[in-house]
Amino acid sequence: MASLDRPIILAPLETSESDINRLANSLIGLASSCHVELTLDQARLCVEHLLYVEQINQYINLTRITDINEALVLHILDSLSLVPLINATVTRFLDMGTGAGFPGVPLHVATGLPGVLLDSVGKKIKAVNACLKQLGIDRITGVHDRLESYAAENKKAFDLVVARAVAPLPILIEYASPFLKHNGQLLISKGNPDPEELAQGRSAAKLCGMELQVHESFDLPDGFGHRELYSFVQVSKPTIKLPRSVGEARKRPLGQ
Repeated sequence: MASLDRPIILAPLETSESDINRLANSLIGLASSCHVELTLDQARLCVEHLLYVEQINQYINLTRITDINEALVLHILDSLSLVPLINATVTRFLDMGTGAGFPGVPLHVATGLPGVLLDSVGKKIKAVNACLKQLGIDRITGVHDRLESYAAENKKAFDLVVARAVAPLPILIEYASPFLKHNGQLLISKGNPDPEELAQGRSAAKLCGMELQVHESFDLPDGFGHRELYSFVQVSKPTIKLPRSVGEARKRPLGQ
């Protein structure tokens, strides 16, 4: 395993131009099935990001998905599925627990929105920023910090927070709330949360001053899984002081 101090030096992509274009055109078709229209340049940028992640993954563990066609769906398409739900008033987003840059990088490429990609694992953020520099993307940046610590310094700094399945619903709602402006939006993509998690999520949302605005379901193509998408809106002030101290959200989740 590489140390955090090891520099990330990205080599030129070995994938041919024709193969990149083939993958990009495949992505354009996949995205269209989720009502997201990509240009060839946008699709190529998403594919090139994925190829650089694959390159770094050889010495830093960023993802368990190593098949490029599988990753097109499970990383990029899964990220892009959030785009149609983004409110028209959004101007800046936060990606909580970005990992290798998902959903933040595809979301930015598709929308042009500026944002912050946050993760508590330093080597992942180092990899994200190396990819962004290589791709010439400068309107989003990776930040290494814990969610609670970053929230304390960036209250009401965003009108959109996004997250994939990095934690149960009540925890994601609590993490997101202090970041959001009034009427700000939280978008969450989950697999198949059980009824108990959903009930606890609704209870946590009430405590955090949020309301569920939209709930949509869909299946990823080729049997890659089911997704539940949730859009919450920050409609009032939380009834508890947020953020709580580091670790409290996981130790004592709201809504239980």
